[in-house]
Amino acid sequence: MSVIREFDPWKSPLCTCPPKYSLSPYTGCGHSCIYCYASSYIRNFYKVRPKKNLLTRIKKDLRKIDRNKVISIANSSDPYTPPETELKLTREVLKILVPAGCKILLVTKSDLVLRDLDIIKRGKVSVSITITTLDKRLAKILEPGAPPPDRRIKAIRVLSKEGIGVSVRVDPIIPLINDDFKEIEKLVEEVSKAGAKHLITSTYKAKPDSLARIIKAFPDYAQKFKELYLNEGERISGYWYLKNEKRLSTIKEMRNIALAHGLTFASCREGFGYLNTAVCDGSHLINYYLR
Repeated sequence: MSVIREFDPWKSPLCTCPPKYSLSPYTGCGHSCIYCYASSYIRNFYKVRPKKNLLTRIKKDLRKIDRNKVISIANSSDPYTPPETELKLTREVLKILVPAGCKILLVTKSDLVLRDLDIIKRGKVSVSITITTLDKRLAKILEPGAPPPDRRIKAIRVLSKEGIGVSVRVDPIIPLINDDFKEIEKLVEEVSKAGAKHLITSTYKAKPDSLARIIKAFPDYAQKFKELYLNEGERISGYWYLKNEKRLSTIKEMRNIALAHGLTFASCREGFGYLNTAVCDGSHLINYYLR
């Protein structure tokens, strides 16, 4: 079975990503983000398992894929999930793909990506780093297994200085939790100063399991979450979305903040692609920084 597969945005009609491949070295993720959507699709998601015979399967896939298409690593399981520190499976993947001339988009919320800078800077690679808040305490609640935000900011700075195109995902924006635009602007200012070029954002889209985790973490907002999503919200592709006007207002404000700090902008699976100023996933930065 192929491990480099055509990207499938979970059948979402609102996805504006360009055609690309998806590759996940691991099944499951150890960052244990309470808002994660992938736990709805993948059994035992928080138990990380390396893909079997991954490197052999990648070498076979390379014989048949279009090497002009971007390979996104990864879209559900972080390639720098905590076990990667010891297993180094993602590093071995890069050792195969970079010399093969593949275009690679690394999507992570870990500064462990810096370990592989020696390989990354030799290839056609862009890095997308997720930062949902600058507040370490809040980040620990939302993403208990992930590195703190200051380490991710440092990763952006180091990667950018090495000429790697970096995009930042401020994603998801969860009402009542990390939706203070003054705090968000501080975050965007920090990532811009660190050298990021592109900002991607989206509002939180609820699934039963992730909504239950958020309510457990923030019980005082339980009723409000139910009102915003289950009563007032919209059902789209198996998710509960915030109502359209609230989402549009949020995305427009995020766009204004991004552009004010010199970043290009895109939203993810919101239905407002006309507000994007660049390719939504940040993969355009691969071509921009080709060496």
